[in-house]
Amino acid sequence: MNSGIKKLNRFTTIPFLIDILKRKKLTLLNPGLWEDYNDRETMEVYRQKTKAESIYALCLTHQNETIHHWNAFASSSSGCCIEFSPAKLFAILEKNNGITHGKTEYVRIKDLSDFEPAKLPYFKRHPFEPEKEYRIIATSDKKQEAVFDIDIDLDIIRRITISNKVPRPIFDSIEEVLLQINPARKIKISHSTLYNNPAWKNHFRNQP
Repeated sequence: MNSGIKKLNRFTTIPFLIDILKRKKLTLLNPGLWEDYNDRETMEVYRQKTKAESIYALCLTHQNETIHHWNAFASSSSGCCIEFSPAKLFAILEKNNGITHGKTEYVRIKDLSDFEPAKLPYFKRHPFEPEKEYRIIATSDKKQEAVFDIDIDLDIIRRITISNKVPRPIFDSIEEVLLQINPARKIKISHSTLYNNPAWKNHFRNQP
């Protein structure tokens, strides 16, 4: 287990969130469709070196929310952030064969050198370092598909944060719908205050 990690955030969109709550599955995607061609290449080389037929990945962050995370991964009004309990998530991952997970290592091109194949899925170029990425990697001897599902218990979800771009009345409706999907699970759902924080505003407004 990776010590020192207190939370894992997944920035995504509400349709993917609904799918997690409805099917109780964590969905890893085919990295061959990623926007970053550097990442595509390291993943493909790793697949070949491990003689796997297919490879899948899910990217999280072990950092608190930042404007970068929202803009890069959840920029629309359907954006959201799912916070997972690291301990509970790791316990599930350890029960699944063919799955590894760990922090991403950010490397400058000038510092590239010999590498261990096992580290390949966790290499990324240094300009992406602010993401503080944590990756879940799955390999399989079955043919490549679009997705790879991992069964989960919803207890691994600590909270859900909905984008601040969603107006308050619509947030209230979204919250109601999400809570109805699994009424037995009382997951905390909040509205991001990144762009509109009362504590920040009141501090200056109340100054003499």
